[in-house]
Amino acid sequence: MNFNVLLTNDDGLHSAPFRAFWIGLLEVKLGNITVVVPEHEMSAAGKGITLHKPLRIRKLPVKVRGFGYKDAYTVSGTPGDAVTMAVRFIMDIRPDIVVSGINVGDNITLDNIFTSGTIAAALQGTILGITSTAFSVEIPIGEPTRPIDRFLPHARLAARIVKWLLERGLPDGVDLLNVNFPYRISEDTPVRVTRLAKVKFENYVLERIDPRGNPYYWLGGNPVPVTEMDRGTDLYALTVERAVSITPISLNMSIQEVNCDEFNRRVRTALEEINSLARYLEDNLTKIIRGLDIKES
Repeated sequence: MNFNVLLTNDDGLHSAPFRAFWIGLLEVKLGNITVVVPEHEMSAAGKGITLHKPLRIRKLPVKVRGFGYKDAYTVSGTPGDAVTMAVRFIMDIRPDIVVSGINVGDNITLDNIFTSGTIAAALQGTILGITSTAFSVEIPIGEPTRPIDRFLPHARLAARIVKWLLERGLPDGVDLLNVNFPYRISEDTPVRVTRLAKVKFENYVLERIDPRGNPYYWLGGNPVPVTEMDRGTDLYALTVERAVSITPISLNMSIQEVNCDEFNRRVRTALEEINSLARYLEDNLTKIIRGLDIKES
C-alpha cells in the first residue's frame, strides 16, 4: 500500500496515546505518514482558526520507537490550522485521509463535537473534502497517561480502522467517524456502532474572590446519570459497556425536504458498512491488540 496519511492531534508531539498511534500506523505499513500537530496543547479549542497573528511552522526530527527518526511538523495555531497548513503548504501530495488523535481523554456526545480540538482537526479534513476520522481514549481520574505501551492496543485498533477506511472509504452519507476507546482494552472488549448522546456533564460555574476582592470564575461539570434510555449512544457504550464506540457522523445540519425512502436506504447501507467494520474488529481483536498478522478475506 502507498497511501498518504496526515496524522494530527490537539495535544502536541509528546502525548503518549499520539505517539503510540504513530507507531501503530507505521506497523500496518499504510504508506507515507505525515505528522503535523499544534505547537502547544489545544484541548477544547474547537473549530477555531488563527486570524490575529501569523502562523509559524517548525520541522523536527522525532525518534519513533522501532522506526528510527521521523520528521514531524508543528504549527503555532489550532488543530484546524495544522490540517490547513499541512494540506496547503507542507504535503506535496494531497492526503488520502486525515486521522486525528489519539486524544488524551474521551470525546463523546454532541457537546464535544463542537468543543473538541481533536474532532475539529477531523472536521477540517472533511471540509477540505478528505476522508477523516477522530480517535480518543478515556482517561479515568487518577489513571496515568503514560507510558506509550499502555496505549499500543488502542493504537493498533485505530490503525486497523484507518486501513479499513483507506481501502473502502466512508459510506455514502457519512462525513467522518468519531471513535472512542475505553482506557482498558482486552480480548473481550466489545465494539459498538453508536449515535451521539447530547451531553456527558451538567455544567456549573463557581464564583470565587481573589485577594484584591475581585470575582473570578471556574467552569466545571458533574457527570449526568446514564440510564437504559441511553443504550445505543456513545455515552452508554463507553461508560456502561466499556466498549469501543464508533460513531458515524453526518454534517448535514440544515432542515430540508428529503426523499424519505432514499434517505432511509442510505442510512441502512451506511450502518451496515460500519457494522461490518465493528464485526471485523471484534473477530480479530486478539490479533490486532497483540500486533499479529491478520489474514484478510
